[in-house]
Amino acid sequence: MDILFQFVGYISLLVVLALLWRRAFRPSEFRQLWILLALAWTMNLLGNIAWIVHDLVTGTELDTFSVVDTFYVLRYVLIGWALWLYPTLLSRRAWVWIVGTMLAASVVVWAVYYNPAMALRGGDWTGFLGLALYPVLDAGIIGLAWLRMRAARGSAWDRYASLLFCAMASYGIANTINLTEYVFSFDSSGVLQNVFWLSTDIFLLVMLLGSDVLKEKPMLVRNEE
Repeated sequence: MDILFQFVGYISLLVVLALLWRRAFRPSEFRQLWILLALAWTMNLLGNIAWIVHDLVTGTELDTFSVVDTFYVLRYVLIGWALWLYPTLLSRRAWVWIVGTMLAASVVVWAVYYNPAMALRGGDWTGFLGLALYPVLDAGIIGLAWLRMRAARGSAWDRYASLLFCAMASYGIANTINLTEYVFSFDSSGVLQNVFWLSTDIFLLVMLLGSDVLKEKPMLVRNEE
């Protein structure tokens, strides 16, 4: 079942990538938005490929914190950039909420997962950093997507912002489930996290296949924190 979900996940990722790059090459007022999202999902694919190549070539599992993480971190940076800029720049006060959310997530992750991770998996704090990094980044992106969704209420962007928020929330939930099972050695088929990872692409597919209301002027969206 896990292999089936992974296969479907790669197919959905490729479909999302194809649609994103198609939008990116199409003249549009929001072309840069699609370019940023296309680059983000490309980083995700490249990270997965690098991970697989490493395991096949070396015959060993990838370290919890390695150069491959660069691809995944860039994914977050690109998505965050897109959410911050489009369709209008968010208020500077939004940084307070985003940083606060990430700090709170960091405290929770280190308090809940650090000692069990050291006891069960060994290593040092740098190895744990590769585990703790993603829930914190997820918290920041989900918080940013929430602020973008609030700012889009009652505008042509409302539906798109809601779908982007659902996509970011699904990805964060999947990562949290995966981290919990890894650290606490829970026996699992991996189905639940794969469902949420797949849901991330499905929400984006719904957004991409919907009506093209993104031609609406960005001034229809409120600029608020």
